[in-house]
Amino acid sequence: MGILTTAGKLLFTGDPSGNFVVYDAASGKILWHAHLVGTVSNGPMTYELDGRQYIVVGAGDSLYGFTLLQ
Repeated sequence: MGILTTAGKLLFTGDPSGNFVVYDAASGKILWHAHLVGTVSNGPMTYELDGRQYIVVGAGDSLYGFTLLQ
C-alpha cells in the first residue's frame, strides 16, 4: 500500500482493515476515512479536472474516486 501527500498538507493511505484514511500531514490527526470493500492495493493518485481535485485509489478489484471539497 502506498502513500500520497499533497501540497495542502494532506496524507492519503490505506490501513490493514480496508479503510482509506486521510491524515493531517503535520499533526498526524485523522481527518476523514472511508471503509472500502477490499484492502487498498496501490498508492493513491490525484488529478485535477475543471478546477476540481480528485483522488483515485484501488482496493480489492475496485477503483474508487473521491473529490476534495474546498
